[in-house]
Amino acid sequence: MTHDHSPTLLTRPMVMPLLDEHARLLPPVTRRIIARSALSYAILWLVGIILILSGTGRIQMLGAGLLVPGGAHFAHGHIAFGVVALAAVAVAVLLWWMVGAFVAPFIVWGIDLAWSVAMASGHHHDDTALAVLPTVVPAVVALAAIAHGLRHRRRLETAARTNHVLSARPVEVTRVPSRAVLPVGEATPEDLARLRLAFDLALQPIDRFDGFDRRDQFREAALRYQLSILGYTLSTYRYNYAPAFSGYLAEAGARSIQKMSDRRVWGYWALENAWGRMKPGRDPVDNTDNIMLTGWQGVSVGMFESLEDDRFSQPGAITYRWSDTESYANDFHSLAVSIEGNMRRSPYTLYSCEPRWIYPVCNTFGVNTLVLHDRLHGTNMFAGLEEAIRRAYLEEFHRPDGRIIGVRSETLGISWSPWSGDGVWLPTTYWMHAALPDLAHRSWQLMRENVLRHDGERFHLPRTLANRCDAGSYSFGRDTFGQIMLAMAAREIGDEEVASNVLDHLDHHEPIQTINEATTFTQTSTQGNLYSLMARFGRHSGLRDLIGHGAQSTWHGGPRLGDASYPDVLVARAVNDGAALECVLYPGAGARRVKLTIDRAQPHRTYRVRGAHESQACADTDGTFLLTIDLGGRTELKVEPQL
Repeated sequence: MTHDHSPTLLTRPMVMPLLDEHARLLPPVTRRIIARSALSYAILWLVGIILILSGTGRIQMLGAGLLVPGGAHFAHGHIAFGVVALAAVAVAVLLWWMVGAFVAPFIVWGIDLAWSVAMASGHHHDDTALAVLPTVVPAVVALAAIAHGLRHRRRLETAARTNHVLSARPVEVTRVPSRAVLPVGEATPEDLARLRLAFDLALQPIDRFDGFDRRDQFREAALRYQLSILGYTLSTYRYNYAPAFSGYLAEAGARSIQKMSDRRVWGYWALENAWGRMKPGRDPVDNTDNIMLTGWQGVSVGMFESLEDDRFSQPGAITYRWSDTESYANDFHSLAVSIEGNMRRSPYTLYSCEPRWIYPVCNTFGVNTLVLHDRLHGTNMFAGLEEAIRRAYLEEFHRPDGRIIGVRSETLGISWSPWSGDGVWLPTTYWMHAALPDLAHRSWQLMRENVLRHDGERFHLPRTLANRCDAGSYSFGRDTFGQIMLAMAAREIGDEEVASNVLDHLDHHEPIQTINEATTFTQTSTQGNLYSLMARFGRHSGLRDLIGHGAQSTWHGGPRLGDASYPDVLVARAVNDGAALECVLYPGAGARRVKLTIDRAQPHRTYRVRGAHESQACADTDGTFLLTIDLGGRTELKVEPQL
C-alpha cells in the first residue's frame, strides 16, 4: 500500500493529562453504588441472622441459605453440596456477565434455597457451621477490600513515577482536519486482493451471511460486530483511497448497514431485555442499554453518510424486522437520540451493552456516533455531554496507573483486573482518538512505554492468554488478533514505526490463503481479517478526520467514477479536485474491455479523457457519460474539463 504523507500535518501542542496520584480508593459513582449494594446485602444478612437465631429446622436453614449460597448445605454438613451450590451461583454470575441474564444468579440461588429448606427436616444441623456462616461474606469482602487497597497503593506509586515521564514529554495532537489537503493513497494489487474479502462479504444478497463467522449473537463474535467492522472498513478505504468512487463501493457500504436489520443479527435483544431487565420489549433502540448495537451501527451509518449519502437519515431507513407484522423503524437520528438519552440517564454517563454491564470501549462508539451526528445534522449532543463523558472515563473507567477498566457492573459497581488487558486497551485507544485525543495519546504513550516489547525483529504484546485470543472466534494460541489491533491503534495515533513493523511481519509470517482472488489470513477470524484491512488502509488521524471532519470540500464537486463492474474493475485510487477526476484501476477478473460510468459532471460539458478509448466525452443532461477501457494491468484514467 502507499501512504501519501506529503501534505503537512496541522497540529497543536497538547497538555498530556496526568494520572491522578491522589485518587481515592473508589471513584465517586462507583463508591455510591457499592455502598448501595453493601446495604442491600446487609439487610439480607440481618434477615438471615434473625432467622437463624429465632427459628428452628427449616427456618434456620432458610437463614443459613440467605447468608451465602449453599449455606444450608454447609449447615447440614453436606460440604460437597455446598460447594456445588456456590459453583452453580458463580456460573450463573458468569452467565449474567456473558449474556446479560441478570435473573440467572437469583434463579439458581432460589432453587438452592428451596431444595435445602425442603431437605432440612430430619437432618442434623451443625451449630458451629451456623455460627461461622455469618462471617463468611463479610470476611471475603474484607479480604477483597484489603487486596484492592494494596493494589491501589501500588498503582498510585506507578502514577507518580509515570507522571514524571508524561510531564516531560511534549505531545502534538492533529487538528481537525489534520491536513489542509487530505491525502489520498493508491492501493497495490496485494492491497486490492485483501480488500476483496470486504466486497465479497458485503455484496452477496442481503439475506445471506456466507463467509461470516457464526458463533453466537451475544458476545464478541456476533454478526453485528462483523457487519459494523465491515462498514468501517469500506468507509476507511473510500475515505483514504477512493473518495471519488461511488458504484459498488457505496453499495457494499449500504448493504453492510442494511444487513443489520435481519432478525438473526439483532434478535438477541429480545432475550437480553427479558432476562436482563425483566422487560418484554424487543425494540433494539428504544431501551436503556444495547449500546453494543446503537453505538456500533451509529458509527457505521455516520461514516457512510460522511461520504455523501444520507439515505439512512431518512425516517424508517433502518427498520429492524422481527416478523411480517412486527418491526421497529429507526434512522441515524433515532440511534443518536437513544445514545444521548441513555448517557444522560446513566449515573456513570457511560451505559450498558448487555443489561447492567458497562464497557467503555463500546461507549466510544456511542460517543463517536454523537460526534458524527452533530457534524452532519447540526445538533449539539456530544458538546452537551463532553465534560461528563471525559469525567466518566478519567474517574470511573481508568485505574490510577492509567490502564482502562474494561468493564464495570452498573448494578454492583464491581470490576476486575483481567478485563483491563491490552485487548481492551488498544481498541479503546483507537476509537477514543476522534473525540478525546488527549486521553488516546496518553493511553498510547503508556502502552508504548510499559507494555510493548521489541525482540530485535518486531514489536509485540506480552504473551498473555488474553493477548493470544482471537475475539472474533474465541480461539486461543495465536497473537494475530492482538497484533492487528496494535497496528490499527499505532497507525491512527501516528506511530508509523510500530504500525509498519507489525503489518510487515503479519504479511510475511502469517499463513494466508487466496480463494476467488481474495486473500485472507487463514487462521484469523473474519472480524480479525476485517480489522487488518482497517489497519492496512488507515493513516495518521484518519479516523479522527473521518469522524470529526468528513469529506474534503473539493470532493463534493466535479466528475466521479459512478459505476464499474465488480470484480472486473478494481479501484486502487479515485480522487477529484472539484474539477478533474483521477483514477488508478486494475483488472480483477483477467484482462478485458470494460465500461465505466462517470457521473456528477457538468451537464452538456465536454471533458478531455486520458486512459480510455474515448479522447473526449460530453456529459448528458444528468451529468453522466460512459467510457470504454481495456484493462490489462495498472491503468490510469484522467477526466478533466476541456477548456
